[in-house]
Amino acid sequence: MNYNIIKSDLDCIDSSHYFSSFVAAETDSDVFGQVGHEHYKLLCYLSTRFNHSSILDFRTHLGHSALALSYNASNFVHSFDIVDNVRPLIKNAKNIKFHQEDLFDREVFNKWSGVILECPFIFLDVHPHNGKMETTFMGYLKEAGYKGFVVCDDIWYFKEMRNNFWYKLEDKYRYDLTDLGHWSGTGIVTFNPLITFNKYDVSNWTLVTAYFNLTKCPDASKEICERDQDYYMSHSLSTLSLPHNMIIHCDVESLGKIQDLRPAWLESKTKYIVRNFDDICFNQDASVCFRDYREKIIQNRKEHPYYFDSRNTASYYLFCMARYVMLREATEENPFGSTHFAWINFCIERMGYKNLIRLDEGLSVNRDKFSTCYIDYIPQSLVQNTAEYFKWGRCSMCSGFFTGNKEYMYKVCGLINDKFIEYLNQGYGHADEQLYSPVYFENPDLFEHYYGDYLQMITNYKYIYDASEPPIYNFITHSFENKDYVKCFEGCEFVFRSYCLRKCKINEDFKNKLYYYYMGCKENLLINS
Repeated sequence: MNYNIIKSDLDCIDSSHYFSSFVAAETDSDVFGQVGHEHYKLLCYLSTRFNHSSILDFRTHLGHSALALSYNASNFVHSFDIVDNVRPLIKNAKNIKFHQEDLFDREVFNKWSGVILECPFIFLDVHPHNGKMETTFMGYLKEAGYKGFVVCDDIWYFKEMRNNFWYKLEDKYRYDLTDLGHWSGTGIVTFNPLITFNKYDVSNWTLVTAYFNLTKCPDASKEICERDQDYYMSHSLSTLSLPHNMIIHCDVESLGKIQDLRPAWLESKTKYIVRNFDDICFNQDASVCFRDYREKIIQNRKEHPYYFDSRNTASYYLFCMARYVMLREATEENPFGSTHFAWINFCIERMGYKNLIRLDEGLSVNRDKFSTCYIDYIPQSLVQNTAEYFKWGRCSMCSGFFTGNKEYMYKVCGLINDKFIEYLNQGYGHADEQLYSPVYFENPDLFEHYYGDYLQMITNYKYIYDASEPPIYNFITHSFENKDYVKCFEGCEFVFRSYCLRKCKINEDFKNKLYYYYMGCKENLLINS
């Protein structure tokens, strides 16, 4: 099924009129929610794709999903739950039968197997959302030889649902329709190779990530030790389960655990590079490696003290710098023959599951230039005042996720490494993100930015989907105040375009601010042209 056709057809579904006959907007407002926020309209649409069919709803709860599935009067809906909480008026729907039975009971499933096998699709929304019940039910369907598809609710919001269910499904069997369904995640699992839905083609990408156990480093702080190997592994499955070409760097003691987490069906898309963290060099022929740089960073911080997070040890700083070494190596070796490359943090899910939803959409843009999320504007005049710039850990661009084609990635990563050495020799250093601004101001044509905060480092890659205010009160305000009208105007356009396309909401106060800066930039750019 084509995404654009579904989206267009959804606009023709008059679900609100249908629902109003059975529920009151005051008490059941979620039923009337727009696509992308609620999934009921999508269920209505899917019911119109089949006629004179039985459709299965499991579980019933208040009856809203069953009601949506009954939208096509020619179909008949069988809705199952172990308790009866159905809204009284919904029970009046002529083409719904409510059953107080548990389909997880194998005998009950077998009893209904004839009806189940005839259902073109099934809606599954069970509690608790731990992924185990969903996996069990899918096993029942597979054993029975089911040939339809299953619409699954809440595939993203619950960590256990992601880890125990969604990530364990092979990519060729699953489709993400969250944009047209429920904000918490709407997924399709198909049991029929002829039933397909749109997917973004990201086969030309290689993602690079890494984990090294920094608690083993001689400068490991209390804060570093509190986030030990178990902590990072527990947050790694979202990255490791991505069905993309991936290069994973790690130390030898972490390899086995990472291999256990990376699904076996992704073996052909995975390259592991095992190395000793201390032996990493910025140049393969260099005699100086990370263990030597560590001592220099520690000494620099004594001579030029500044406020920094205790987690940002010299080893942590070097780990961040390893990203650019690894990306350059990836573009040179290019084991998957990719045109584009991305760094993605090993524990990206800590920045919010919404980033995972938007990843493939972002990659499909195929931006060539080095692209990263611009979080806050630091003026060039401050960046050039090196002593003042490094008094604080000023970070303006995000390094948890960044992209570029082979040529741009190789070049910018090299410039960031060179800048690290330059500042190190001057007695300074904080974090890799603090190197972005000086490299950008010296080479603006190598960069293409998008805007947001750390929690939107992937979410806002193509549009502002989430948290539209931070780009306005951080980047746009500060770039305007520092008279960088070109970048300010660029940021305004990015946010404004997203708002006009209804990708995000902006309250009146921030809308006025955005308009003020937008018009102010236009005026100043015209004056200076």
